[in-house]
Amino acid sequence: MNLKKIVAAFAAAAMAVTTMAVSAFAETVEIDAEYPGSWTSSGKGITKEQLTAVGGDVKIVLTVETRNLANTADQFLVNPIDYDNGWISQTVEHCTSDTITAKTDGWICVRESDTTLEFVYDQDAIAALGDSGLCFSVQNVIVKSADYSLAEGPQGEINFVDDKAGKEYCFSTPDAAAEETEAPAETEAAVEEEASEETEAVVEEEAAVEETEAVVEEEAAVEETEAPAETEAAPEADTTTAPAATGNTAAATIAVVMVAAGAAALVSKRK
Repeated sequence: MNLKKIVAAFAAAAMAVTTMAVSAFAETVEIDAEYPGSWTSSGKGITKEQLTAVGGDVKIVLTVETRNLANTADQFLVNPIDYDNGWISQTVEHCTSDTITAKTDGWICVRESDTTLEFVYDQDAIAALGDSGLCFSVQNVIVKSADYSLAEGPQGEINFVDDKAGKEYCFSTPDAAAEETEAPAETEAAVEEEASEETEAVVEEEAAVEETEAVVEEEAAVEETEAPAETEAAPEADTTTAPAATGNTAAATIAVVMVAAGAAALVSKRK
């Protein structure tokens, strides 16, 4: 057997071992076939021994059924608890989930249409559990079974809400929740688009003003350049302008007058 075949065989064996290790901790525990009662727990759950055997953070998927007799239910809730130690809620301190919503007291809110709940339970919390392990207190919900397996790691932070919001969530639909999540994004996009349009309008207006000012400045510069040419042009001679009055009669004019007077005197004498 050459080196490549040895490496391939070793890799296949390692994968097989890993697959068997993971599948060994993908188990299902049956919880309740009937509703145990309001604000109570049947004492059935995933035992401490079972959780410890997983060897890490545990992913838990609950199969649930809501119960709303004569439409009297005001909410649907499940609470993961340490059954042997005073029913202490484990949700706030030791659970993470990308999908669930819970009230701040640890009760997980279940939509009336929900059939599953998924969360990850912290490995560090398992050591403090009583032997009964992780059980589930309920209100208007039947926890039918719990699938548990090794988690890849913690999920996101749980969406915690107050009592009023929790009750509203229970009667909401997945589509409505998605619309509420998308609405802010659409609003922000609309605001950004409107702001962009306003910015473009301002830019265009400023550009128009600058263009107008440039034209005005150019025309003013042209007028300023042409004005000196008109001012500096030499005036044409005015041949019809009367000589300025000085109080003295020109010599030629006096001579003409004297000749005319002499002629007039000769004519008078002949008559």
